[in-house]
Amino acid sequence: MSFLQRLFHHSRLLICFALLQTAVAQDYVEWSTETRTALSFRVNAAAVSPLLPEGWLLTPLENAPGQVALSVTFMDRHVVLDAQGQAVRTGSSRYMVMSVQAGNAQSGEAGTMIINGISPEGPGAYEVYQPAITADVTRTTAGQGEQAGSSEETWTLAAQGGDSVRMTLRYQKAAAVRRQSSVVIRSGRRPAFTRTYQIDQATDALGVPGAADSRIEQVSFEATGPLFSRIFDGTQVLTGVTAIPWYSREIFVP
Repeated sequence: MSFLQRLFHHSRLLICFALLQTAVAQDYVEWSTETRTALSFRVNAAAVSPLLPEGWLLTPLENAPGQVALSVTFMDRHVVLDAQGQAVRTGSSRYMVMSVQAGNAQSGEAGTMIINGISPEGPGAYEVYQPAITADVTRTTAGQGEQAGSSEETWTLAAQGGDSVRMTLRYQKAAAVRRQSSVVIRSGRRPAFTRTYQIDQATDALGVPGAADSRIEQVSFEATGPLFSRIFDGTQVLTGVTAIPWYSREIFVP
């Protein structure tokens, strides 16, 4: 075997070993298909900062001192399966998640961090959700022929601790844009715990209420309770609404 052949063979072994290490390091744990609605806000940073673990800081916003970007995502999980293809719990669920962008200057780590939410499944994998006593969604769609149609939905979630959220949305649909991505999500309670999502989704960016290009006909959002009333204190600004008619993901840990 020539030197070049030995080098090529050695390189292939290294690549295979690296792929094997990646497969071993990432354990496949869950698959789901969902319908989601995401609201983006600018909110009071001082109300959100206490939800971050020690050493972590919120990613600042340009031209918005004292405020931070917060995502509120409503998830209607139609089918949830474990790594063996069996239903997780009942196989479906409805809940709301709050996430921010945060970083740790000492470790250099940064990214999306789940900091709170309301879920009928309890604290969840990230150990940050408030147990739900109510988690309801009603959604209706209408359309004719090849028209994009319209949609209307109402979400009501209430937690045992007194926090609650109610959101209603009515909009004209458009062709959604398909996007595939891989993201790492971190727990706001245990920042060393991460999950990697392999995502295939279709998004329909509805815009901002009142904007010329917005397709939102009506939207309302009300959050009350010991924590939520501090975050949504009347100074929050809704910066965007995104409908996600279908969202599929595979979850890997760590």
